[in-house]
Amino acid sequence: MDVDSSEAVAVIKLAAAIAILGYASISDLRTRRASNWFWIALSAIGVAMIPVTVAVEDMSMSYLLILIPILAVLSDVFWDAESSSALARSAPFIKYGLAIVATAALGVAWGDEGDFQSLLIVPIVMLLIILLYMLDVIRGGADAKALISISIVFPSYPVVASMPLITSESEVLQTVVPFTFSVLVNAALLVVFLPLAFLLINLIRRDLLFPQMFLGYRTDGRDALRRHVWLMERIVDGKRVLYSRPKTEEDLRREIDLLKDHGHLRIWVTPKIPFIVPIFISLILTALIGNPFFLLFGF
Repeated sequence: MDVDSSEAVAVIKLAAAIAILGYASISDLRTRRASNWFWIALSAIGVAMIPVTVAVEDMSMSYLLILIPILAVLSDVFWDAESSSALARSAPFIKYGLAIVATAALGVAWGDEGDFQSLLIVPIVMLLIILLYMLDVIRGGADAKALISISIVFPSYPVVASMPLITSESEVLQTVVPFTFSVLVNAALLVVFLPLAFLLINLIRRDLLFPQMFLGYRTDGRDALRRHVWLMERIVDGKRVLYSRPKTEEDLRREIDLLKDHGHLRIWVTPKIPFIVPIFISLILTALIGNPFFLLFGF
């Protein structure tokens, strides 16, 4: 294997992922939406780089069969059938069935070969992300698609010079805890600190109401209409009701007008967190620093 070529591939992948996720983060911050084209582009780059990786790493060209389950999953993620026929309704089952069977068959064929394990993990991670999305662990469709595209681009941890700083000597561990899951966990950890930030803001403002003070802040109703927020209070049967879990389906202007009519000018809100931004930050941090759990457990 040519080390310089391998690092060049890693640099290209990182540059592409950072650029696309950076633009997607800006879009998510401004509109709380990220176009499918961001993830289609990043997935396409990942698919295109797999043959390059196979060639640079001197792997068997037979390993390119890994593209079968990858493309099967992508065909469902990015292509919605307009027809309501029985065939169209059964298409997702056929695609995921093909992906699972192909992944299992390839695992039986070459799963014990170290080089192939880093490729085999790609469709496995893609399917797990789909499962986490179905279970509502990953809340946004764009978030799931971003993680799926990252998993294709980075079958293994990108290595550039001395980065990442934290690595594991166990190739098995790096396969079991792939780069994409490290990005997801680190992004989740970034979000975990938000309640502390809300608490600090509310302590300064002396807006102390549990548990709202850990989940959001109070703001003028007019300001709330200009921001991407959910309410944590509303008028029900003429009375003010507080709640901690936002109602995703609500007429924001109507609810704010009702609160205003009942004398509540400053209201509790929780921001719609654009999770693409933590994923973007986590991608950079994970590429530079690595998985901190490797260090924690002495791996």
